[in-house]
Amino acid sequence: MDDGVRLAPRETAAGRGFTDPGETAPDLVAASRMLAEIEQRVRRGETVPERARPLVVERREPSGRFHRTIIFDPRRLGDGRDLVWVGFFGVKRRDLDDGPLTAMDEELVRELPAHADVLSYSSLELDSGDWGNLIIVDGDAAREHWRTSARHAYAAHELAPRHYVHVRLHQGTLPGGPCGGAAPVLRRTKYYDYREAVTWRAEREWLP
Repeated sequence: MDDGVRLAPRETAAGRGFTDPGETAPDLVAASRMLAEIEQRVRRGETVPERARPLVVERREPSGRFHRTIIFDPRRLGDGRDLVWVGFFGVKRRDLDDGPLTAMDEELVRELPAHADVLSYSSLELDSGDWGNLIIVDGDAAREHWRTSARHAYAAHELAPRHYVHVRLHQGTLPGGPCGGAAPVLRRTKYYDYREAVTWRAEREWLP
């Protein structure tokens, strides 16, 4: 990773507790909860008339936390193919209005139907009051194509440093898709710390 730190599988960067490998466990629990909701909807056979009008499910978890699931392609989510997932988990600055983040999220959701290999997008409110986001795509090329979005670039390079303290960005595979019965496989995590004038970055490759 250019201009970044490479972390060993069990390493925690000094002074940056959010890089502790143990912090990944609750992220994966949240990701699994979002995947379970997708699996439930796909197994029900709920259909999407067209990508421009995806299936949107908004509800409250038993804890009272908000959970939104957007499904663009239930067929590919449920046909047993291996898929790719990306999970975003950040801690927001409490002294700033998060209205710009909400507005950008709405813009990105409206753009998603134009990316044919984006299959679903989920958001789950966490106990901390922050949010976890999970996107499922059909292959690594689709993930890279999503990163070419001008809105995505603005969110990553302008809004995130302004509104977040730090971020963990997980990337992995989903053997058999959300209905395949396998746990999500974590391949790598990228870390971003925005507390200083220059963003601190690191990356960790997880052991198989």
